[in-house]
Amino acid sequence: MAEEFTEKIDEALAAWTVLEELPTEIDGYLLSKDRAKHEAQYDFFRYDRTDAHRAVVGFYDAATTSYKLRVEIGVVSFALPSFIHGDLETFGRELQRYLPRVMAELHADALATQELLSVREEIATWEYGQELPEHLEGYGLFVRPSAPAQMTNGSFLIIDYVDFARANDVGIYYNCYRNEFFGEYHAAGMPYVSYDFDAADLEELEQRLKLSLVRYLRRAAAEADAEQNV
Repeated sequence: MAEEFTEKIDEALAAWTVLEELPTEIDGYLLSKDRAKHEAQYDFFRYDRTDAHRAVVGFYDAATTSYKLRVEIGVVSFALPSFIHGDLETFGRELQRYLPRVMAELHADALATQELLSVREEIATWEYGQELPEHLEGYGLFVRPSAPAQMTNGSFLIIDYVDFARANDVGIYYNCYRNEFFGEYHAAGMPYVSYDFDAADLEELEQRLKLSLVRYLRRAAAEADAEQNV
């Protein structure tokens, strides 16, 4: 079944001229056309900017029978809702039109977006956020409050401690639609939800970080170790 799935996509891609027309570099991102299958997803091109730990990946999703674009920021990844198409022709047109904008937005000032306007000053002047240690429990501070990363569905990653070698992280997010903070973490690349960082404001979030951040950094490392020893 898996072979039939990838072979079908390979045949469609062989006749897809857009793949040959993609620029080799966009805004510091380098193109690779290597293909890789991850369960029901089949990557067929990617743009990597390794110095920034960011990538944009074109893939086919067998579960939804559609072509999509995935953004990777550190160990966090998500599909862009505006790039979900059931046919290559439409996907290709949207790709040629909007791909440079996608790359540019990965490094745009998220604090300047309309969605964060109501909390911009609070986040930018948050003393606790400014004093976060650069390294903690073997993790590095990858995303900080002064330079959040925009996700999807109104969410922004404002703090992210990452161990890239082991694909572990603990991330703190703000959602502009719910006006609340929350946390997620990855252990060996697998995402998990935590409710211990849920907070209505930065003061509450600060208290929760003091109580739980180190514990979750250790938890992600322990869970990753346990997964690798299975």
